[in-house]
Amino acid sequence: MASTLQKRFWLLLSPALAGIGGVWFSRLQGFFEPGGQIGPAALAVVLFILAVVFAGAVPILGRAIFAHRVRHLRRVSEDEFYRFQQRQLLAIMATPYLALAAYALAVPGFYLVGTVLAMLYALYYHYPSQQRTGFDRRIFRVQ
Repeated sequence: MASTLQKRFWLLLSPALAGIGGVWFSRLQGFFEPGGQIGPAALAVVLFILAVVFAGAVPILGRAIFAHRVRHLRRVSEDEFYRFQQRQLLAIMATPYLALAAYALAVPGFYLVGTVLAMLYALYYHYPSQQRTGFDRRIFRVQ
């Protein structure tokens, strides 16, 4: 199951990485020059806050809700656990796309760096490795 989640992780991440690379290459070649900041400064703040929420708060809340829902069960089914893992993966995958939007819109440096750091944290901490998935399987008593 971990390898399936890893494949899904990279499948969801690759368009965002391609977009960031495309914007970087376009700026490098001079095809895409934003000419400073685009849009209101409030947009930068909103992108930053959303990235932090999707990197930290939403996965913690989802995990707490799942743990609360299965707390009285002796065993959790494989399918239910897999759906939980997929929901977690979808929640954290919002951060690379928010970072792409921040980079493409040329938000101020502080907010861009904060959004990228939130993305890196979400991708690193929630990567579905064999060890992490095995640990979660033991915690939630997956059959």
